[in-house]
Amino acid sequence: MRRFDDFQRNLNIARNTLTDRLALLIECDLLGKRAYQTRPRRYEYRLTTRGLDSYPYALFLMKWGDQWLPNEGGPPVRLRHKTCNKPLRPSAICAECRREVRAEDISINPLSAKEPAPEDGAQVRYSSRPELYTAGRPTSVGGALAAIGDRWGFFVLWLSFAGITKFDHFHRILGIARTTLTARLDRLVQQGLLDRILYQDRPPRHDYHLTTKGRALCPVLLVLFDWGERGLGTETTDASVLHKSCGERLRLLVVCENCKEVADPHEVEVIMRDGSRKTNTKSPTSSSISLTALTKGGSRRKTVDSDN
Repeated sequence: MRRFDDFQRNLNIARNTLTDRLALLIECDLLGKRAYQTRPRRYEYRLTTRGLDSYPYALFLMKWGDQWLPNEGGPPVRLRHKTCNKPLRPSAICAECRREVRAEDISINPLSAKEPAPEDGAQVRYSSRPELYTAGRPTSVGGALAAIGDRWGFFVLWLSFAGITKFDHFHRILGIARTTLTARLDRLVQQGLLDRILYQDRPPRHDYHLTTKGRALCPVLLVLFDWGERGLGTETTDASVLHKSCGERLRLLVVCENCKEVADPHEVEVIMRDGSRKTNTKSPTSSSISLTALTKGGSRRKTVDSDN
């Protein structure tokens, strides 16, 4: 999917909202824009190298949604890994020891959840209406995002994986309004991702612990964090996430559960519920397209055609 009208029809959102989101994705170098028609002028939006690098994140959102948000008609789409000719089920493994990464086998520095201030004092708007994720064509990815909510939902879950359980500790690290934090915790409890456990009667105080359903989101958050550190240039020498099995700073590889090969989006066939198929293929004429647009820093963007 590359064209404005296709995005708008599938997402079912206002055209001005979609225009804003596409502009933001271009500014963040996740999408590139190129004209495919001159009269009137119309554009296609293609994933950049950095945008395509977020593919594992979408895979794990889809996997979680398929497992924990079952649909009566089955998954909206299925993926076939052409390398092994079997269903693609992603698995996150440690790049150092090659073992599968599990929630109980990681150690997260809670301070890694501190959000950096926007550059140049820019104000970035975030939606607090999770229902918008499911306004268009039903997808497991949209359902998973709706369950998590907004950015503060992600941060609360991240801190939960870091071992934070008490309201005051969440509040101290995130530095957000107490009403905002209360609303996010309430939503995560309602979605079955956290359990609220009373540990004091007078006054009533609660701990918040990840449920089995919530712990299953571990690879979703890990691949997003890993992508953010690499793609946004925020890598440090500190071990924000440690893999306890090998004692090394965690770096992820996302592989097919069946053949253990890296999950390359160009080696995946998408099978729709109606049986139609879409294949991402590389070709000499369309696998790579360079754009002349420049980023703020003056570096050129390189766009990779994902043939969605």
